[in-house]
Amino acid sequence: MLPPVAALLVVGTWLGVQRRAISTAQQDCVMLRKQLAAGVATAQPAKSASSDHKAKAGAPINWQTLAKQLDEMQQAGATADMRVMLRFQQRLQAMTREELIAGLDAIQALELSANSRSMLEQTLIGPLIEIDPEYVLTHFMDSLQDEASGLKWHLPNAMREWAKQEPAKAGAWLDEQIAAGIFDSKSLDGKNPFRVQFEEVMLGILFPADPATAGRRLSAMPQDQRGEVMKRLLGSVKEETQATFTQLVRDQVPANEQTDIFAQQVANQAGKWLEQGGYAKASEYLDRIDATPAERSACALQVAVAGLSTSTAPVTRENIDALRTWIDTQAPDSTNRFTGNILATATQIMPMLDFNDAAALALHYSQASGSDDVLGTFLESWTARNHKDLAMAFIGNIVDESRRSAILKSLQ
Repeated sequence: MLPPVAALLVVGTWLGVQRRAISTAQQDCVMLRKQLAAGVATAQPAKSASSDHKAKAGAPINWQTLAKQLDEMQQAGATADMRVMLRFQQRLQAMTREELIAGLDAIQALELSANSRSMLEQTLIGPLIEIDPEYVLTHFMDSLQDEASGLKWHLPNAMREWAKQEPAKAGAWLDEQIAAGIFDSKSLDGKNPFRVQFEEVMLGILFPADPATAGRRLSAMPQDQRGEVMKRLLGSVKEETQATFTQLVRDQVPANEQTDIFAQQVANQAGKWLEQGGYAKASEYLDRIDATPAERSACALQVAVAGLSTSTAPVTRENIDALRTWIDTQAPDSTNRFTGNILATATQIMPMLDFNDAAALALHYSQASGSDDVLGTFLESWTARNHKDLAMAFIGNIVDESRRSAILKSLQ
């Protein structure tokens, strides 16, 4: 196992990648749009006015031929006929709601590979969502049950667009789908990831402007899913909406999950806070949410991790002193343990410190505090196990005999 802070850093990196990632189906759609755009740039610019007019005025699209072109573009890069792509791009930009719907119907009726069908459908579904998100939701919800369909990945976005326009109507429709069992799950944990996504969309629209309705909506969810929804909203919480968000968490999320949510909020913001105002910004946030001691401890660890992971400066006694001073104001019982973790992580995840230098700092803080926690935590880490010979030289400085024996055993 990675040490706690190291694990947080790895998880933090993974979450960052996940926030930027989209489904494979959506990636295909983006790739297609880029290829279409490339077609605009590389195709012959000289076109007659009548040709332009025809492209924009409803020239029929041969979906079978277009599907073949898309397959060729996927397999051979940009070697397909760009003129076809250019014409399709022009038609797509000019298509009405009725034409987009007719196109989707036509694609459904064709004998196409699953990949070709998905690519064509997703190219049309985005523009249709912009025009009529309600239609997309009311006509394509069955795609949630179709493993091969790429349309389902676009439905939460349709929910978002509809909720922006008509939040009450969109919310009532979603409640009808829930009551009809559309989001029932066959998994052992009883969770449906699309239910979570749809609720996230609705709450993201509701909670800044109508927290009472947002609270009622969240309270209707199973308790063990509320925390997940609120975590997914963290990226959209602004400073001016933090109080409302915090109250929703306090009122609706099980107490044992609240600490993790607030710690994740700090993880998202701590790097920026430290750049803007040092530790004071983090203190203001913890005071604003009236953080409990457990929450302050978890959040202080996230601030410590952020300070280490976002800094390009070497780890010195001065900046460790500053961190310890701040942790003392928020989670004094955790200061020594967090110091040992930070020093170990600085040598393992990002080699900012030589092992001997880190161990010397850990010894310094253990002796200064009169506690084994800094050096003990440091020597209990994976970085000590990776430097066993060097670590052995420091074991004699652990005062507690039972802890010293346990560390010695772990290093042998």
